[in-house]
Amino acid sequence: MPEETKQELTPELVLQMFAETREQFAKTDKKFAETREYIKEVSRNANEVTNKLSKDIAALTQNVNSICKEVGGIGVSNGMVAEEAIYNALERTRTFYGIKFDYIRKNVPIQSESFQTMTELDILMVNGDTISIIETKYKVERRDVHKLLNVQLKDFRRYCSNYNAYKVLLGIGGMSFDIEAEEEAKNNGIGIIKIVGDTLEYQTEGIKIY
Repeated sequence: MPEETKQELTPELVLQMFAETREQFAKTDKKFAETREYIKEVSRNANEVTNKLSKDIAALTQNVNSICKEVGGIGVSNGMVAEEAIYNALERTRTFYGIKFDYIRKNVPIQSESFQTMTELDILMVNGDTISIIETKYKVERRDVHKLLNVQLKDFRRYCSNYNAYKVLLGIGGMSFDIEAEEEAKNNGIGIIKIVGDTLEYQTEGIKIY
């Protein structure tokens, strides 16, 4: 069995060991420094990506809000155009469903006993015994028919009791109609007024007296 050899710690050997240790520490410090720089670079890139993403989202949100505002404005403008076209045509003839009316008004508020406005009638036509309430929209949907029946007509009957003896004809008009809206109107005896080019097209067959 070979004898274990022991190396004598001479001053030169100790200096050599210190030198090697310093060298190892230097390499380790260099690796730590490189790692710290890498982490900083990743953080900088992440912050840049986050900032850019935040700016892109903010810009996108602003664009969406702007588009929604424009679309909403277009919808309101189109609705006003439809109301004005139908009102002007009815004002010239003051006739609906073959019945002549004495006067016509638009945007008529219906108020409760406490003078709070409950609803507004787009067009109201009146003669000695008959009233016509007409709702106008750019595009008529089923909910507009329901509103005319279940809100505007009911509020009128409730808060305008001096007209309780009057017959009421309902009409709904617009530039276009959903199929369901048109069917709902016909099923409930509501006259239909369509804007076709520069003229109005009336569909009043089966109209009901309320």
